[in-house]
Amino acid sequence: MLLNNDRLLFFDHHHIESARDVTLTLNAPAKRGACLRIEKEWELGGVRGDCVVPVDGTYRFYYKVSLDEGRTAFAIATSSDGVTWDRPELGVVSFRGSTANNLVDVDGQKPGEVCVFLDPTAPEEHRFKAVGHNAAEGGMYLLTSPDGFRFKRAPGLLLNFICDNHNTSFYDERLGKYVTYLRGWDRSRHIPPMDGSRVISRAESDDLFRPFPIDEQAPDPWPPARKWEETEVAGLRKINRELPMAMRCDEQDPPEADLYQAAAVHYLREAYVAFPTLYYHHPWAPEGFVNDGILDLQFASSRDGINWRRDLRDPYVRLDLPDGTTTKLMHMLVGMVPHSHHLSQYYVGGNRSHGQGRVTGDTKVPHKPPSIGDPIAYRLEQRLDGFVSVDSAYTGGELLTKPFVLTGKELALNIDTSASGEARVALFGEDGSAIPGYGLEECDRIQGNDTRLVASWRKTSDLSGLTGKRVKALVKCRSTKLFAVYP
Repeated sequence: MLLNNDRLLFFDHHHIESARDVTLTLNAPAKRGACLRIEKEWELGGVRGDCVVPVDGTYRFYYKVSLDEGRTAFAIATSSDGVTWDRPELGVVSFRGSTANNLVDVDGQKPGEVCVFLDPTAPEEHRFKAVGHNAAEGGMYLLTSPDGFRFKRAPGLLLNFICDNHNTSFYDERLGKYVTYLRGWDRSRHIPPMDGSRVISRAESDDLFRPFPIDEQAPDPWPPARKWEETEVAGLRKINRELPMAMRCDEQDPPEADLYQAAAVHYLREAYVAFPTLYYHHPWAPEGFVNDGILDLQFASSRDGINWRRDLRDPYVRLDLPDGTTTKLMHMLVGMVPHSHHLSQYYVGGNRSHGQGRVTGDTKVPHKPPSIGDPIAYRLEQRLDGFVSVDSAYTGGELLTKPFVLTGKELALNIDTSASGEARVALFGEDGSAIPGYGLEECDRIQGNDTRLVASWRKTSDLSGLTGKRVKALVKCRSTKLFAVYP
């Protein structure tokens, strides 16, 4: 989990009993520009950002690097704050006769995108896990490491399917299982002339040293991919119903759109957030090539990591203006870095559409050679808990929470009234009865912008007499954004 201290988040109606003159609003993060750029000669063969991992009070940014002679390695940048990144000299992988670099050994493997995470249940030798894929080697597999610098491939495959693009993998402490969100396909929803559309599938397991359980009798399987017919992995297929679909487009989405990777985060014990890529396919692609279009980022949420909602479908991150650097494509990377009042998120993108310059599925598109100074990844800055807010009308509105346990001695709000708004809070018993001394008329005016603004009644914030009891909170406010309640 990203955060341990619990709070009521309002990205859905899970904690809301009733409301009047308020709306749930998706809040876009601020773009802070490139946070990591190509600086070293070993990065000039091509880089691909993957994930950000918290490690012992610091953070590691893992990205894939293509080296000389067809070799692949990971590389890491480290940071204490998630804003400024350095390249440590690891002394692990040799590049042109020197190990004075930040390259990470991947045991001779050539995975596509990878997701690295720390496993809190694993023995020291397998503390770091990396889930990657390579269709030429049969699908998705596991790499492990004691230090995150030297990975070894585990035997076998996690999935014997085509598992293209970034996955999200982690140990779900609430479920006590390993979870991976990955590329799936829905054969029943066509984006002509394609036979299906992309979805985000979900796999879970008690043991990553065994294959993910799948439905061997799933209906309507994809036929074997023709691309691999004459290879050692003949018979390799896409995933359709063999795994459950966690997120997919529906009748509310453009018929030309489907969903790419999840970039999911276990945010709180009972709150998960994800930032799927919406891919709008160009039906007018040149010479019949069907895999072209533009991509931006959306928001999804879940209370259990299994059932996901996309209630707010406006873009979470929009494409840039014409003078920007991500005008046609973007993907969110896995991982966040919390600060006192903000969160850092990370994404990759560019000014090329998905299939620009391609006329067949396997056409190699000439790219501009990487240069010193080219961006590797970009940073976003979001308010802590700020993904979705309850916004009250300028003339006033109110929200009544469902019962919750008051765990502390104070009640704090993540709230922004700015100057023109204000709020007050009243507390009620679980049965809806007023708690004497904690009504709206006793509540001191709440005004300001703070991620943890403590409520008080007649200048007293001490709620120790109510600690451990189930209560409801009525928040009456005007021109206010309410992000969370800290019980």
